Amino acid sequence: MTASPLPMAASAQGSYVYDETGKDYLDASSGVLNVNLGHGNPQVLAAIRDQLAKVTFTHRTQFANRPLARLTEELLAVAPAGTGHVEYANSGSEANECALRIALAYHHRTGSPGRTVVLSEQPSYHGMTAGALALTGQPPKLDPSFAPLLPSALAADGSRVRPVPGALRAGTEQWRHALDTVGRARVAAVIVEPVGGSSSGAAPMAEDTLRWLRAEADHHGFLLIADEVMSGFGRTGRWWACDHAGVAPDLLTSGKGLTGGYTSLAVTLVQERVAAAFERPLGSVVLGHTMSGNPLAAAASLAVLRQLRGQDLPARAAVLGAELLERLSKLGAPYPLVTGVRGRGLMLGLGLSGDPARPLELSRTLIAAARRHGLILCPGGIDATTESVMVAPPLTTSDHELTELLRRLECALGELPAPVR
Repeated sequence: MTASPLPMAASAQGSYVYDETGKDYLDASSGVLNVNLGHGNPQVLAAIRDQLAKVTFTHRTQFANRPLARLTEELLAVAPAGTGHVEYANSGSEANECALRIALAYHHRTGSPGRTVVLSEQPSYHGMTAGALALTGQPPKLDPSFAPLLPSALAADGSRVRPVPGALRAGTEQWRHALDTVGRARVAAVIVEPVGGSSSGAAPMAEDTLRWLRAEADHHGFLLIADEVMSGFGRTGRWWACDHAGVAPDLLTSGKGLTGGYTSLAVTLVQERVAAAFERPLGSVVLGHTMSGNPLAAAASLAVLRQLRGQDLPARAAVLGAELLERLSKLGAPYPLVTGVRGRGLMLGLGLSGDPARPLELSRTLIAAARRHGLILCPGGIDATTESVMVAPPLTTSDHELTELLRRLECALGELPAPVR
């Protein structure tokens, strides 16, 4: 339930969602950064209909299926260098659970069972299942009643790597201090969002920090996990947000952009040297879900991936994102409560200066105003420092739609309260 009633969605096409009264809403958040091709894409719908007429479900222990085989082949073609295995799940949370289990099992099988700590960051978001939630640096999601499910060993002995006061992301020195404190020999993995999701409002990790973590992992023997559930598949203007720093992680999780919002599917991409440590097929060791990699989800995601590749939509996100960042910066400049724009490609956050005594109230106010003007935005941030709204339209957004997005956003910004002096 919500504090105010939501419009009832009736249909959607392209960048627009329509409610039952016929009012249109420009989807400036791509759903929750997953509707990368827009709504009602005819090629994806055709692939779904075609697969529905063939076979919608087989279990991975009973049959292989052609859509999944083709999807795996095409995923490996765009995956970070050295990737040799794809593990399938149904959600980003499950994909991160898979990555955690692979990391812990890898060290156990390679003679380092004492490596049990996984370092994560605050702010961050890695999912709502127990292991992923244990690593999530987003206090509002960590209800005290969940404590029995969240063993401290999975979260650096109960702590997370935090930025210096006023900063959006932790830097190299904060990560160095955490590794020194825990002891590198105890660390199984470090998990990061190369570009932050909803917890930080699209704040990028500094490229030199990500490269430093890659070097530390190589030198000291722990694994680097990149959570690209939101940022992957071209959203930031590259296939992977890690590409901006020239880093290939040991494990990469993603999903939203691959599905386009049409089905449920997520992936954990595994470096060949990590997968080689397992004597049996990796999936039989660490994870397994009934619907993982089913033919219908695979066929839909294959259609999405082929359009991402065929239309070179990551490159389009880079061009359109640069334009949107510039225009958003100009649009927000006259408003004292707007602190600036951050992010990469079409994964941007509009920073807000709300009331520290009422954190996130300003972002909720702006999102409600935007909805009244027919614009859908996502909330971002966990506190007064990170408070923001995310602006992340589909990668297929037209120039006209971009202009209309800014027009509607300007109307919503005009409803913001006067700043407290």
